[in-house]
Amino acid sequence: MIQQYKKNLKILTITMVKLSKQILSKMNRFEEALENYDSAIQKNPEVSDYYNGKAYTLDKMNRFKQALEYYNSAISKNPEDSRYYFNKNDILADTLFNINKFKQALEYYNLAIQLYPDDSIYYFNKANTLDKMNRFEEALENYDSAMQKNPDDSHHYNGKAITLQKLNRLEEALEHQDSAIQKYPENSYQYKLFLQDILIKKHI
Repeated sequence: MIQQYKKNLKILTITMVKLSKQILSKMNRFEEALENYDSAIQKNPEVSDYYNGKAYTLDKMNRFKQALEYYNSAISKNPEDSRYYFNKNDILADTLFNINKFKQALEYYNLAIQLYPDDSIYYFNKANTLDKMNRFEEALENYDSAMQKNPDDSHHYNGKAITLQKLNRLEEALEHQDSAIQKYPENSYQYKLFLQDILIKKHI
């Protein structure tokens, strides 16, 4: 009875700690969240979710290399949890993209698409990567896939418009930029600036 009580109390404590850190992260109080994760790891160093949570927070702070280290720690603590491998692959792809290692990033985005074929963000990220590699036609195909998976996300239309402009397909670029504005009018100022660039180029 006492052993079961202690076990239940430990589970409840872990759950409450995880919840408080998630709330802090969502409130963008990242430094405070990191401090709490550090404290939790010191007290319960075998709880893999603490390492995963700290990695997620570091990711949100754009501290990608440190995030990777903590994803690795989460995996070493609990290698059976597939979430940690997915999170690591996700952040690794974004990190490689940010340091201009596009070929390697592409491999991880392809893996993410295999694991989660219905998530538009990975097609979008793959399209951005292909665009950076000047593989424009392939980029357009992946923007199309992203739009099919999530037709309401304005970023997909904006991304495709940028690639179309690079191909000098200005009429199509205008159409997609108009769609981006319609999908997300709150961001219309930024989109209209790009729209203006297309119109200027068109009339040169």
